[in-house]
Amino acid sequence: MKFFCSKDCPDTCALNAELIDGKLKTSGIKEDWQTAGFVCSKFKVFAQREINNSVVSYRLMNGEKVPFGSQTEALEYAAERFKQYKDKKILYLKGSGSLAYNMGWWDVFMSRFENCYNIDGGVCDNTGGSAQEADFGTELNPPAENIGKADTVILFGKNAATVSQHLYSYLKDLKKLGRRIIYIDPVKTKTADIADRYVRINPGCDGLLAHDLLTKKEGGECLFRSETGVSADDFDYIYDSINGNTAFIEGFGLQRHANGMNSMRLINRLAVKTGNKDRLYYGHGSKRYWTSLKKTFKGSVSIHEAAQKLADGEFDLFVNVAANPAMTYPDAKNWTNGIKNTKTIVVDTCHTKTSENCSLFIKVGGMFAQKDFMASYFFEHYHDRERLTDEMSDLEVIKRLAELLDISIEFGEPDKKPLAPRQYTDENIIPLMPDTSDKFQVFSASHPAYLNSQHTQAIADSLKIVLINPKDAEKLNLVSGDEVTVENEHGYFKADAEVTDIVPEKLILCWKNVPMKEGYINDIVPPRLTDSGTGMVYYSVFADVRKN
Repeated sequence: MKFFCSKDCPDTCALNAELIDGKLKTSGIKEDWQTAGFVCSKFKVFAQREINNSVVSYRLMNGEKVPFGSQTEALEYAAERFKQYKDKKILYLKGSGSLAYNMGWWDVFMSRFENCYNIDGGVCDNTGGSAQEADFGTELNPPAENIGKADTVILFGKNAATVSQHLYSYLKDLKKLGRRIIYIDPVKTKTADIADRYVRINPGCDGLLAHDLLTKKEGGECLFRSETGVSADDFDYIYDSINGNTAFIEGFGLQRHANGMNSMRLINRLAVKTGNKDRLYYGHGSKRYWTSLKKTFKGSVSIHEAAQKLADGEFDLFVNVAANPAMTYPDAKNWTNGIKNTKTIVVDTCHTKTSENCSLFIKVGGMFAQKDFMASYFFEHYHDRERLTDEMSDLEVIKRLAELLDISIEFGEPDKKPLAPRQYTDENIIPLMPDTSDKFQVFSASHPAYLNSQHTQAIADSLKIVLINPKDAEKLNLVSGDEVTVENEHGYFKADAEVTDIVPEKLILCWKNVPMKEGYINDIVPPRLTDSGTGMVYYSVFADVRKN
């Protein structure tokens, strides 16, 4: 059957999929912008794992995880637990999961509990989305084919080789046709391989660079050259490449600084003022084409306060659907402590660091178990799909729990909503400076071998490392393989050093969402909002590094 992938990127790449004797067989389907369809390496590794995993629902009894004999038994037990907490104070979190529309019925179900609080804000694309809404009134992207009409493509922190493999393939095709590609990033990732010019920039300074480029275009004085760390030669090269036929692609990492929204708005402004509004791209919401499901909660808790409130015992029950905050969110230690000290129900396809300490785990089928539809984060299209396996989906679990609890929910198909085109609102945007420190700045990034929060044990064991520049390693008397401690006032973790010049001085890079030799990367990341007030800071984090 025709299927689409909703993992990781998600670009909703189309593919053919079928099950033969329990084995998944797939092949790529060519999209409009591709020379050939293909299935990316990440999907190949983890799709089969999702189908054939041995994860089952369980409850915690006397400190031991006791599996249920059937899913029917598990849901009946879950319904009794929900009845016990019907009038108690509940905190509810839903993660991205496989980003499908029908997962939103969990919101509707949980909103039926009168004392349930949801979490306001997010850790993925919220800051960037807020920037697009502020400037254009929408998160919509122009068609991907517009990139092909540009003479130059500028990637601001978009490591397409890892996070968007179909876009990377498209860019390779464009390079063969003579398009110029400029890649701007503090870290020299694999995406630099296809760039005509790789430009190293200081972290959080992309907006300052955009401001200076536009200022020069308008005959003004460049003020931030030294702060950006961009050489005069690189600056002039970018400046000469910006004309009325340039594509601008903004990566997710830009928004993970304290000044993330400001940076993205300054890039937006540069694109518009140089006549490239219809060649400006950022990831946008996967449910943007459809009206939101109606739900009303007792109240909400800001995402930067949620872990502490949970750890402080402010809630009687925590319900966590398809999120792994104990591993992937800032303030990971407080998330773990809160889950340990609060009755917690986790709903997920796989076991996670979050589910390790939960009171009740409800297994649901993943993206293969549920008919659904979703829009691409990058490409201006959407697909729908039929179910491929007979596992109970999120939607079926919700319907059964609602029935057991006598909760009336009118399930139905969503309505398409009208989408207005981009309309730029011109505003004078004052540049915000990035956070700086004499300590090491700590980055975490996606690795090409795993999904954001899913990895095999073998992969995890090989990536308990921090990448450090050779000059910094020399000062610390480090060689590759030496164990180091990375610590600040919020926490610490231990890992092995890997000395490499792909990272600049005074910056260390870890592969995100893997356990370190001791602790986790997000143990040192405090719960702090970006300048949008809707997203979380991951990259404006500083720490000491010492050899053990």
